[in-house]
Amino acid sequence: MDTLVIKRKKPRQSNAPKNSLPTLFLPEELLAEILPFFDVKTVTRLKCLSKSWMAFISDSNFVQKHLKNSLQNPHLTLFWFQRNCCFNVVPFPVYRLLKNPGINLYYSRCFHRLKHRLEESCEFVGSCNGLLCFHNYSETLARTHELCFWNPATRTTSKKLGSSLCDSNWPDLGIFHFTFGYDASTRTYKVVAFRANENGGLWKSQVKVFSLGDNCWRNIQSFPVVPFNWLNISCRRLNDGVHFSGTVNWLALDRSITHVKQIVIVSLDLSTETYKQFLLPPGFDVVPLFKPVLRVLMDCLCFSHDSNKTEFVLWQMKEYGVQESWTQLFKINLSYLQMHLPMHKDGFQLACLYVNGDRVIFADKFRKRAFIYNLKDKTIERIKNRNCIHWFDKAKDYVESLVSVC
Repeated sequence: MDTLVIKRKKPRQSNAPKNSLPTLFLPEELLAEILPFFDVKTVTRLKCLSKSWMAFISDSNFVQKHLKNSLQNPHLTLFWFQRNCCFNVVPFPVYRLLKNPGINLYYSRCFHRLKHRLEESCEFVGSCNGLLCFHNYSETLARTHELCFWNPATRTTSKKLGSSLCDSNWPDLGIFHFTFGYDASTRTYKVVAFRANENGGLWKSQVKVFSLGDNCWRNIQSFPVVPFNWLNISCRRLNDGVHFSGTVNWLALDRSITHVKQIVIVSLDLSTETYKQFLLPPGFDVVPLFKPVLRVLMDCLCFSHDSNKTEFVLWQMKEYGVQESWTQLFKINLSYLQMHLPMHKDGFQLACLYVNGDRVIFADKFRKRAFIYNLKDKTIERIKNRNCIHWFDKAKDYVESLVSVC
């Protein structure tokens, strides 16, 4: 049984007994059960004790075990814009929002301790297992793209990667959009770049994959169907792809939107880099006015849509890939949400960010706010903030982790 050593500090009293400083030997099996419950800041400090502690905490198996425990404390990534034309991002614990919606986020300690300032041309791609992925581009004739990864908990940032991707190749396809995910079979983080365009009534697409570690882009099979985000510009940020359990998922059309059965979910398996298609619920028999939106909630793939411009509906796929497992979680009259102008020429203006029992966190794009709705008593609590936070399309799930950005 391997052991790790902890040396106690010497007491300050000069008259202390000589044999009062025993060295502690803790078995790794015991530490492996205890340390995953500590926060990242505490565990990171333990790395400094010795080389053996550094090796133990940096081991990929321990990192995965710590991540599993961290999933019990979800966060949301919050973005806000400052007058100096810079974006800031900070992970914020969901339980604190639910516990006290009236708290002013700006005056919270962690709101400033963990904030990260982004370059002006930087865009948020997504969050996965404690890593945030950002995309940057150069405004040159070729328009090249770069990726950067940041772990807010360990305060580490990768160098800029993937600069070989260029929009000038096949310029008729337009610019790339990006999704961030994880391939558990190889423990590899991947970024999917995709673009598509219509030419002469025919759709053409290009899909590339970047693997963190290989640091290069590879071409994979093109989309078998047309993703929603290329049919409605206003929906692109919400339908840029959703990562769930080693797959990236898009809402898409087989041919046209004349019948709801042609609306499908196209899923890219990050392990095999092949596609599958799933149907929407059998009870989803009315074509929505605005495009539905995919999101991961309660560790399941979900999608939301409007119903007759008067209700917000949320569905959950309880067993991934099984159509029969679709379940309608709730249907809320928009008047209960105080949505007097629920629709806009650019699309549906309400997004579900988090569900915890009877309490749901919503983002209202029209009023640029977030609020908590109680499903049981139909009451609303507004989440206060001093800055203009981009709740609607940038507040994503996040968990603290020890995952390396390298």
